[in-house]
This record gives sequence, C-alpha cells and structure tokens, in this order.
Amino acid sequence: MNYSIFTDTMADMNWKEIEEKGNAKVPVLFPLGVIEEHGPHLPLGTDIYLSYAICKKIKYKLIELKTDCLIAPPYYWGINHCTGSFPGTFSLKPETMIMALTDIFENLHQFGFDQVCCVNQHGDALHVNTIINSIKAANEKFNMSIRLLMEPYDLYTYGLSGKEDFIMLDNAAYSPELFAEDDANEKDLLDIHAGALETAAMEYFYPDAVRKEIVNQLKSYSLTESSLNEWIAGGKAVKNVVPLGYAGNPAGYEKKISTGKAIFEILADYCAKKIIEDTLAK
Repeated sequence: MNYSIFTDTMADMNWKEIEEKGNAKVPVLFPLGVIEEHGPHLPLGTDIYLSYAICKKIKYKLIELKTDCLIAPPYYWGINHCTGSFPGTFSLKPETMIMALTDIFENLHQFGFDQVCCVNQHGDALHVNTIINSIKAANEKFNMSIRLLMEPYDLYTYGLSGKEDFIMLDNAAYSPELFAEDDANEKDLLDIHAGALETAAMEYFYPDAVRKEIVNQLKSYSLTESSLNEWIAGGKAVKNVVPLGYAGNPAGYEKKISTGKAIFEILADYCAKKIIEDTLAK
C-alpha cells in the first residue's frame, strides 16, 4: 500500500501557502476517525482512510465549482468504546479528545480559518458526542463556524433536530434503490461494522487495503437484539459477540461497490454546494 492520508492536505503545504489561504478565509474540510479493528480483512485505519477520501471528493467537487478549500491534517486519535478490547484499537478519554480537538480548532482560527466542515466516519456514540461537544465549545470560544456532517437517521441517537448551527445535515437526494437489499437472505442483516458496504468503500478507494484472500472466506455474521446491546455496552464481552471483529457480510462487498460509489458522488456534490451556500451566507 503506497498511499498517504496527508496527500492534498495542509500537511503537504508550506507556511506561506497556509498564510495566503488563511487570509482568504477559505473553508476547511477536517477528516475525523479512529484507529480501530475492522475484522481480519481491513486495516485498523479504515475509518480515517474513508473520512479522508470523502474530504478529497468534496474538495475536487468544490474545485469544479470554482471554489477554493483546504483539507486539514486528518485526526485519528478518537474514542473506541465498543471495540476497545481488541488489540490495535486505540482509544482516548473524552476529556483528552476534547482538549486536543479544541486546541486544533484554535490553531485553525489563529491561521485565519473560521469555516470548518468535519467529516467523521466512526459511529461510536461516545466518539461522536465528544466531537459535538468539542465543536460547540470551539464555536463559542473562538466565534467560529464549525459543523459536523451528520446523517438524518443519526439525529435521534444524539437528541438533535438537525437545525443546530453545529450540524451540517446530509439532505442529499439519495435514491431508495441504493439502499435496497437485493439478496433476500441478507434483508435483516445488521451490516454495521466492517461488513459489505464498508468493505466495498475501502475496495473503491483503496483496493490494495482489502485482504482479498481473507474477505472471500468470511461468513455472513449478524448481531441479534441482545448481542447488539452488548456491542453498544462495550468492554471485554464484545469479543464474544463479534469474535472476528466484524458484523455484516464482508464477502458480499463486490455487489456494493457501485452503490458506495454512487453514494459518495451524491454526498460530495451535496456537501460542496452546501459549503458554497454557507460561505456566501457569511
């Protein structure tokens, strides 16, 4: 694997270039994720790889629309409450993460950047709540406009309406057919971690990262209502619930590649236009 999540980000720029973009107040895309087990077939960095890849797609859409932007260096020291018992899964305390993110937002503010779109591909509830709390604190303290991209179906989990000034709601027009399950045997499958769709996304963006010799041997595995509660509770018992570290049907990823590609294209187009709309509103 010969790719870098720093390519096309601020990390590959010099300080004079950052100063110029800061003076121009260009919007910033901020990839967020974790280093976490993703079964025996995907790398630990799957979540941050995907957040970064989505930010790159949004950036290229903005460029097509004649709008400048930057991608901040990806942040991957997050919280892994559910899978924390697996080797290789790193996890910070919420207070540590809040301090780190608040300092990063302050740095961006000092550089001249005030409009930030956070893209997070890790669904752990404690992780997401910590991001939200960090954003709210930074917006108030530094008078910034930082927002977290969020899907409508996640709002209830976090007690949100979607109208909050720290949320960029994904209201893109996705065709229902994109999410239809064509395999009747998989209709009720809880494909929530390192399953078909996430594996397909990695195959689309980083084909060398998917262990083909392993993934094709993996059997479909779904959580039940009770085991899902154990997954959410976290702790050592999770390894008994998902012994190989995945929940879903990773071997079915090839059927989902075109679906993932379509979803990411629609998402990137929507986010780019939304960022332009917000920039003009300011």
